[in-house]
Amino acid sequence: MRIAVRRIGSARLEIATVTEIVPWVAVPGPLGEEAAALSGEETALLGWEGGTPLPARPLGSDETARLAVLVAEASALAGQLAGLLPWRLVGLRPTLAGGLVIEVTTASVDERSEREAELARLLGRPIALVSVGEGALTGSTGRPAVPIDLEEAAMKRLLAGAPARPGGFPRIGTPVRSPHGSGVVWSVRTRDRTVLVRVGGETVRVPLADLVTDEPGS
Repeated sequence: MRIAVRRIGSARLEIATVTEIVPWVAVPGPLGEEAAALSGEETALLGWEGGTPLPARPLGSDETARLAVLVAEASALAGQLAGLLPWRLVGLRPTLAGGLVIEVTTASVDERSEREAELARLLGRPIALVSVGEGALTGSTGRPAVPIDLEEAAMKRLLAGAPARPGGFPRIGTPVRSPHGSGVVWSVRTRDRTVLVRVGGETVRVPLADLVTDEPGS
């Protein structure tokens, strides 16, 4: 059967073929497999023009548990991208193998290839640049409309992409209340059960037991 999926951190909905309906699947990408979340039946992607659907497999429980870590790593890398891209940032897609696929507004293949090598050297991991263009942001359910702040939207999409972690930890990007004020989850540390929370312009480490969140299952 065919379903609409969104890769973690992507601006686009895509069609994937699955044998069963599951919340998370792995789909191929330029740097290997990426995690994608179920967005609905094929009809959720209005105006899809065809093409070959992505092959997909269910994501294993161990892979699902790692997603929050991959999202946190991608978020940290995003901070290092400032001033390094001549195009507007559209999406940030962490791969299951630890690479980072960066969606940007329209750019030529030659331009992207040259910049990929530079970014891979600076960031110390495989990097792929994918040109999606602003046209990819409109026309389908679940896609943001333009004009918007593409960089801010890309970060919000990335931080909202990881599922809740096992052990009662809230997912990355979850709004929480802490003794230091209200903020969002920036990262988690399982060894001492603490959470790094962004409160205003600062980050503070808070024991998990001291956090309050209304997110179900966290």
